[in-house]
Amino acid sequence: MLSAFIGAVLCITGYTLWLLRSDALASSFQQSALMARSFENALTQSLNATGQAASQALSGARGKAGLREVEADFAQILRGAPHLRSLSLINSQDRIVASSNPANVAQQVPTSDYLPLIHGPQTVLRLGTPWLGRDFAAGRAAEAGVGAGVATDGVSTLIPATLPLQGSEGLRLLVALNPDYFVNQMAQQLDGPVGMVEVLRLDGARLMTTNPEMPVGQTAYGKALALRFQEREFGQFEAELGQATLTAYRVSTLYPFVVLTHLYREVALARWVTEVTTVLGVLIPVLVVLSFLAWGLHRRQWLLQLQRAESERLQRVNAAFVFTHIREGIVITQADGSIIDVNDAFVRITGYSRAEVLGKNPRFLNSGRQDKAFYEAMWSELLATGQWRGEIWNRRKDGEVFAELLTISAVPDSQGKVQQFVAVFNNITSIKAYQDELEHSARYDPLTNLPNRVFLADRMRNAMTQAQRRQLLLGVVFIDLDGFKAINDHHGHEAGDQMLVTLAERMRLSLRESDTLARNGGDEFVALLADLAAPADAIPTLERLLEAASQPMDWRGQTLTVTASMGISFFPQSNKRTRDELLHEADMAMYQAKMAGKNRYHLSPGPVVPSCSEPVL
Repeated sequence: MLSAFIGAVLCITGYTLWLLRSDALASSFQQSALMARSFENALTQSLNATGQAASQALSGARGKAGLREVEADFAQILRGAPHLRSLSLINSQDRIVASSNPANVAQQVPTSDYLPLIHGPQTVLRLGTPWLGRDFAAGRAAEAGVGAGVATDGVSTLIPATLPLQGSEGLRLLVALNPDYFVNQMAQQLDGPVGMVEVLRLDGARLMTTNPEMPVGQTAYGKALALRFQEREFGQFEAELGQATLTAYRVSTLYPFVVLTHLYREVALARWVTEVTTVLGVLIPVLVVLSFLAWGLHRRQWLLQLQRAESERLQRVNAAFVFTHIREGIVITQADGSIIDVNDAFVRITGYSRAEVLGKNPRFLNSGRQDKAFYEAMWSELLATGQWRGEIWNRRKDGEVFAELLTISAVPDSQGKVQQFVAVFNNITSIKAYQDELEHSARYDPLTNLPNRVFLADRMRNAMTQAQRRQLLLGVVFIDLDGFKAINDHHGHEAGDQMLVTLAERMRLSLRESDTLARNGGDEFVALLADLAAPADAIPTLERLLEAASQPMDWRGQTLTVTASMGISFFPQSNKRTRDELLHEADMAMYQAKMAGKNRYHLSPGPVVPSCSEPVL
């Protein structure tokens, strides 16, 4: 009876230990598969981000002067991309024509053997075999094939890849990936004594590995495994790499590479071996054995829960990393528009904390600059196409209005019903301000802030058109300062500049709101007097201008005074129709005023209004 009991206990114990061993192997295979998936996702996302950043740089650079501007944009991208060694443009003859590393230019980089093999124009990313060296200029391609390759211990390598460029006349983007960055990321999650990670092309060529003794460029495992990669997107098997390993692989859904994670079976079964030793040591006391078995089963369940929790954590980490660290603000709402999540960039740009916005509709950011019709058109396009992109003005928590480039995407369920909306935006306020500054500097004089010659031409053209339409006169006043050169010569250009600024403001204030004062250059100004019924109607304004110009100005304890000589011509006239003719006539009248003693005005001969409207030139 006791023997039977002991035998039963031994059988139960042996069966239990066998189950534990099977569970340990299955759990280790699952962990290996999860790691392979995590590493493949990270590598795929890095390639996606690289292609998007380079495409945006090239799109913004098409209006620039040349390839050197593209190189500068590439160098800017590399500052925030530790997974890259260089970005280059390569022509159809496989020669580098522009690069973030100038030493790469003119380097020949054969791409005919890159995967996938193509016949015709390139439309997808293609991967080459590793190069030895930090970049193309100082490197060489590693030997490929069975038995080829070189160990990476102490040797810098790079992985070349090419991406197509739309509308770039035969140019492609050549990316030099930094394997060290990815290897370090993998090594942080999988210690060397526990296992190793490899990244292969789909033909089996080894691109990178966390084991420095394994050669890169070598075609690993033969054609049979390469065929398995092409047949199944993921899988697992036991392999012999110096010692038995539990291997899982994951093929990228977008690019021609596969990630293999190897866990050493000896390490995976180490806990199981310990449990066997413990069980055999306490078999005789049946109660202790039974208690130990109960504890062992409980521990096994606990470990499985931890492993499941860890696998879920790894999946969340990949998505949360991008959501948290991306520079663009992200807002996720329900179908009714209520906010369910925002990222750190949203908090930084808007000034609102996450707790303040949860459950609210994003319309609380409305600045009031867009009308109801704008938002109706936006929602109409979003619901019709599932996406909307454009510029919009919103308001921060502190009341500051800012411009953003916004993209909204609808997220439907399997039946096509919208469940969520995801909005991604960039703060482009500084870009808009810079555009306004450029437009202002092109139309206004930088010293006096009066309209310059370019803007004067536009104002004059409009004023002439209105004068014809309203059948009223336009007065064109040419103003030249008397004695201004003496101020520059005796008191310096700083005093002269201050005099121009002061007189410009005084004369501008002496005009009506419908009139225009512009700086023609130097000490010359032009005033446009609109809506005059007769030439005499201009005289009160001319006298105010003379009085404003003759007012003294205090300069460092000294009183500086100038006067003005003015000439005025009128439009329309039967023989004067162009802006240049009117300005010339006013200039001649101004010289008549100077010859008559300065500090006065002179009217050109009175206008003769044509019987019909004539074109303004």
